[in-house]
Amino acid sequence: MANHIYCELLKLKRSKIVLITVLGAVVTPVFIFILHLTIQYRQPDAVFVMADFYDGALLFTMLMLGPIVYVVIATYLFSREYTENTLKTILSVPVKKFTFITGKFLMLFFYIIFLTGITWLVMSIFTIIFHGFFGFEEFGVRLAARFLGQMMIGGTLMFLTITPFAFLAIWTKGFVVPLITAATVVLGNMMVVNSELGELFPWVSSFLLVADGVKQFVYPFSLVVGLIAVVSILGFVLSVIYFQRKDI
Repeated sequence: MANHIYCELLKLKRSKIVLITVLGAVVTPVFIFILHLTIQYRQPDAVFVMADFYDGALLFTMLMLGPIVYVVIATYLFSREYTENTLKTILSVPVKKFTFITGKFLMLFFYIIFLTGITWLVMSIFTIIFHGFFGFEEFGVRLAARFLGQMMIGGTLMFLTITPFAFLAIWTKGFVVPLITAATVVLGNMMVVNSELGELFPWVSSFLLVADGVKQFVYPFSLVVGLIAVVSILGFVLSVIYFQRKDI
């Protein structure tokens, strides 16, 4: 398993997808920074709270830009063996299909955590810059550390809800269907995030769990968490079953 993950790292190292996804992870901090600069320009007397800076980044990462960027890397990891015709060569080595596909999922998890860390790092740099020029209320390292914890939990939950897109990548052997589906999910996020139905939409409920913690949900908490688990397990199981039964 470790050797397989190492091979995936080597393949990513030689790919432009790393630069593309890193730039995608940086978009949210840049957007939040520009947004606050615009508010500062229009309202010079505005008071900014550091927590709002980070909360905005968390929202955009988990509900809007993050799903697209993470689906891109998931689709790349799971479909590249088909598009580059390397699957037959890889499976000629004595490696089980289950080990192969599980290694892909582990690599996806590590890469999502890596991109999440990039987002937090760039966000923190912009926070320091903004504070140096305009000042934040409640500025401090503890708040930045708390946000890092939220981002890591959010990245983990996003990985769990990305598994169905990995199945779509294996099934269609391409980018089009997973990305269209991801765009549809993002649109759904925007539609239900402020309604009670958001608690039943796994991609939104993941954000609510991170942003609000264990709160008094309208729906049973076990139902909310259970739906996330069902989506994650279903995506993984379908991926494994389809990959093992499909002739190479």
